[in-house]
Amino acid sequence: MQENIIIVGITGVGKTTIGKLMAEALNKEFIDLDKSIELRCGVDIPTIFEIEGEDGFRERETFELKEIITTGRNFVLSVGGGCVIKEINRELILTSDNIVVQFHADIPTLVDRLSKSINKRPLMANTDVANKVTALYEARKEFYDKVSHLTFDTSGMRPNQVVEEVVYKLKNLRNAKVL
Repeated sequence: MQENIIIVGITGVGKTTIGKLMAEALNKEFIDLDKSIELRCGVDIPTIFEIEGEDGFRERETFELKEIITTGRNFVLSVGGGCVIKEINRELILTSDNIVVQFHADIPTLVDRLSKSINKRPLMANTDVANKVTALYEARKEFYDKVSHLTFDTSGMRPNQVVEEVVYKLKNLRNAKVL
């Protein structure tokens, strides 16, 4: 498969964990957009939010997304949960031969996962996680759906199970394109 895979979904669905395994299974480079931004800036995402606010972070996110997508590399890219809110990002995600995979999970699963890494997620700090993740998902669902070619529920699944399912569907999608 020559297509790049871009993973979208609300925070906590497993984009990074599953994305790493997908990249390995598909013999592609794994790129986490947030980590790429942190490497370029030399500080973590919470610090960027603290100094520049969400708007400043979103500008950096768009710049980094464009840089990655235009490199011609063979990759699986995990983007942050809010990346799809900007129209330019949705357009970038849908360029070329990218296949966009959306992950979602039920709220109890997300709350359980997010409670383990709350300090790394600026939009979850000092808030009721269940209410916040529900509100964010409802506000973004339309955008996730607009860019996605395939959607998978990661609730109650181990990462390797999701990878097997995604790889199977990707192969079927590729075969359908040939016909």
